[in-house]
Amino acid sequence: MDYKVKRIHNGKAEYITKKVGNLTWEDSLDALGMEFSFTLPHSYFDSQFKGRLYNGDIIVIYNGKTEILRGVITQVPINGDNYSGYDFAWYLNKSETIIQFKKIAADKAIKQLCGKFDVPIAELPKMATSISKLYKDMTVSDILKDILSKVKKETGQGYRMEMSRGKLHIVKSGYIKVKPTYIDRTGRKISCSKAASISGSRSIEELRNQVIVAGTDEKKAQVKATAKSSSSIKKYGLLSDVETKDKLTAAKARNIAKNKLKELNQVAVSFTAEMPGNNVVRAGRKIYFDRPEVGLKGWYKVKTCTHTVNNGIHWMSCEMEV
Repeated sequence: MDYKVKRIHNGKAEYITKKVGNLTWEDSLDALGMEFSFTLPHSYFDSQFKGRLYNGDIIVIYNGKTEILRGVITQVPINGDNYSGYDFAWYLNKSETIIQFKKIAADKAIKQLCGKFDVPIAELPKMATSISKLYKDMTVSDILKDILSKVKKETGQGYRMEMSRGKLHIVKSGYIKVKPTYIDRTGRKISCSKAASISGSRSIEELRNQVIVAGTDEKKAQVKATAKSSSSIKKYGLLSDVETKDKLTAAKARNIAKNKLKELNQVAVSFTAEMPGNNVVRAGRKIYFDRPEVGLKGWYKVKTCTHTVNNGIHWMSCEMEV
């Protein structure tokens, strides 16, 4: 693997590839942005640099000519060789704001919010869900997550936020399907998932087979809709979930109940796959597994993914779910 690491300081770029060790980058469905870390011996500065790495320096990671990650160093050692940082989503995670939306489509609300912070948007699907809310003392990323949560609750469609080359991408969860491969020592192309070491479990602890949607009036039950799976109840017993929401029409309540039941009424399959690395794998992608010996066949979502490059060997550890 031809990985290169470039450092940009005050507009001046230089490669620091040769002495970088334990290069790692990782992302998660639960967080906006990608984290990276690496080691660089302190002695390297004396022979190669007039200065040293500083907080705020930009780090760019390439595989060949393909840019894998671009981010900013946020932590440098006082005495040591461990450096870490984040891609540019870090600014969205750290910046708080106050903003109010009044009956505006979710996609337009996102455009307004990102425009306020000069965040360029590369990809944003249309989202008709109406947003009416005053956001106060919240980070930009948490506001984005809340908007997307409202869209998912109403429509059943989930979305994933990613930063790539300094631009925000909002894509459908699981929309990108990949079958990653690697080249072994003999030159053969082999499926990463076929070579994976797998451990995990199947659980019904979070399964719910009945969903009740109600209003928020504290004096009345205000049950607006109920959705249930008789076959699931017969098999696992009754496991109920209650959703409350203001100003519900009957049609909207039925839609919320149906979508929530579809989301919750399933056996959770979660496992960790340790396998040779491929840059196309990120949180939110789906990987195809055909491993009958452990009962896995089909597309599974990457919940978290950690890539590590050390001594030229690329490895990844992925937490997977249905």
